Amino acid sequence: MTIALERRSLLRAAGALVLGFAVPLPAPRHAAAQANPPVRPPMTGGAGTLTAYLAIAPDGAITLYSPTTEMGQGTWTGHVAIVADELGADPGRIAVENPHPAAPYRRDVGAGPAMGSGGSWGVRYWYQPLREAAARARVALVGVAAERLGVPAAELRAEDHHVVHAASGRRLAFGDLAAAAAQRPLPESAALRPAAELKLIGRGLPRIDIPAKTHGGTIYSIDLKLPGMVYAYARVSPVFRAELDRFDAASAKAVPGVLDVVAIPGGAAVVATSMWAAMRGGRALDIAWKPTPHDTTTSADITAAMKDGLAQPQGAVSRNDGDVDAALRAASRVVEADYEVPFLSHTPLEPWNINVRIDGDRLEIWAPTQNQDRLLNRVVRETGWDREKIRLHTMLQGGGFGRRLYEDIPSAAVIVARAVGRPVKMFWTREDEIGQGWGRPAQMARLRAALDAQGKVTGLWVRTAGTSMNRDFNNFQGDLDASSVQTLNDTRYRTGAYRVDYVRRQAPVPSMPWRSVGATQNGFFMESFLDEVAQAAGKDPVALRRELLAHDPRALRVVNTAAEKAGWGTPLPAGRARGFAFVESYGSLCAQVAEVSMENGRPRVHRVVVALDCGSQVLPDGVRSQVEGGVIQGISTAMGEKLEIAEGRVQNANFDGYHVLRTDEAPTLIETHVIESGERMGGVGEPPVPPITPALANAVSALVGRRIRKLPIADALG
Repeated sequence: MTIALERRSLLRAAGALVLGFAVPLPAPRHAAAQANPPVRPPMTGGAGTLTAYLAIAPDGAITLYSPTTEMGQGTWTGHVAIVADELGADPGRIAVENPHPAAPYRRDVGAGPAMGSGGSWGVRYWYQPLREAAARARVALVGVAAERLGVPAAELRAEDHHVVHAASGRRLAFGDLAAAAAQRPLPESAALRPAAELKLIGRGLPRIDIPAKTHGGTIYSIDLKLPGMVYAYARVSPVFRAELDRFDAASAKAVPGVLDVVAIPGGAAVVATSMWAAMRGGRALDIAWKPTPHDTTTSADITAAMKDGLAQPQGAVSRNDGDVDAALRAASRVVEADYEVPFLSHTPLEPWNINVRIDGDRLEIWAPTQNQDRLLNRVVRETGWDREKIRLHTMLQGGGFGRRLYEDIPSAAVIVARAVGRPVKMFWTREDEIGQGWGRPAQMARLRAALDAQGKVTGLWVRTAGTSMNRDFNNFQGDLDASSVQTLNDTRYRTGAYRVDYVRRQAPVPSMPWRSVGATQNGFFMESFLDEVAQAAGKDPVALRRELLAHDPRALRVVNTAAEKAGWGTPLPAGRARGFAFVESYGSLCAQVAEVSMENGRPRVHRVVVALDCGSQVLPDGVRSQVEGGVIQGISTAMGEKLEIAEGRVQNANFDGYHVLRTDEAPTLIETHVIESGERMGGVGEPPVPPITPALANAVSALVGRRIRKLPIADALG
């Protein structure tokens, strides 16, 4: 198969200027693998295929079949470090590919086995399976070497891509042993290397995807070009959930380069010889959609519905410890506040796109997906294709953040490819991505705290109200959406009596997981409110949290580390304030302190100090990168991001109206302090996001003298 790849010559030329600052890798295979991975069947059974995850070629090149999608978070580098350490391999000779979905690549964290990447599971879930697979492969290689060298296996070591007999100085290369090892039954289990022998895990390895990205060699899904490919611009309704009424194909076909117009669910696809022609034809297309019940819906309507939810006498209860009503009645003081967050876009820099090719009864899909099985299941369900005759190639992604978990265009792309009889690249524009891409739910919360005469919290009631993300994303039909009470339901705080409930108020805006899911909303609600409680009780905000966590040494260590490293309580320059927050999510505990001032009526974040307990870490630099990215994304959502809804549609569907954080608005300094607690490994990609928003809001509240209860902060400040 021949695939032509479009290159960005300007980026490549610019990359040549900065390569001198990159850490070089021992071999260039990483760059080639990242550019366009030749996805293979998961278990070929061929020479050198030792496990479902590892194949070793005669020249010693290792292919690691990673079950996770690389979205720029560095998961593949972590997997290389795990395998290289346990196998005794040279990491520079390991290339990574995503396999086609199969049993070994599926994980089950409660919703059934599926191949997909989300929930910050990329390293923590696969750490043990990959180490065990590498250890079993190592035992097989050593076994073959022992026979060839005529020595006991116990006298051999696997290191530096060889099996070595130290006593005689003899060495056998992995590539020379792999074919024979692949013919042997693997041991049921193998002892893992002791920590003292690990050279990469917990220490470091340069990111394997950076060199190709630096010199412009990385090929994303939107770059892929297949022989004979045509381009299909998906013209979808600007009003949420509207169905196609009619279109006049002639209006688009008048544009040079337009070949056809094909009806698809929710709209029509304009097919052309180039992306530009497809977009021009799409804009020229005379198309109409059927009216919907929410054609006049506005952001204010959505807010009013959530407020109504807060006022309901009953909610779906997720936790009810003690008698909250009695605690509130007996309180010397009750603190109450309402909070609100808007719908948010994922805003990946690469808009939605997918590539498909049909060859008889065979279907090939090249997709930037986070959820391989879900994508295939939908294609089979909506097109009737035999799943055994579909091959999925997972492409590198220009941003994910949960957006690639959904599968809203693959079936449409197959419909178009069937209609035109040619390979198709279907794509959305930026306006479609922000205007029709499924967002993080809007949500409100009402919190009530009971304080006794000494200012001690004796009861806390939290109610949330808003869209059920799982109803949209997973067709959940119950009354209690767990994502809407995430982190609230399993908080480590002890507040005496404690109740959490939820009232669903479904908006027409479709919603789905967004980085850290419900923890972003609920972390803001709880941690902002605790500052209000501290003020009412006459206590320092950190002191109050220490009081509520006095029973939990692990959580206290995280809180204390962040406070101490940030100099909590020490003097600051005039015009600056600190804000604190602590949120647990995805198996990790994270506390943050934001140091903030006001410049021209807007917050300016000078310094963020982060304490993160993720149990243990594989790549410290990767952890720092994820923390820094999470902090910046959290600041972005706190400062100015929101979807503005009017007439049943998004009004600010590009970066001129949807304000993501600019470079000059980023913090001057982000300090990351990782606590190696030895607890079970937690996630890293999502836990740094939730605490920064309340930490920033608490600092701003201290500066302006009023509470920030509604995001984005730019709106709250007026």
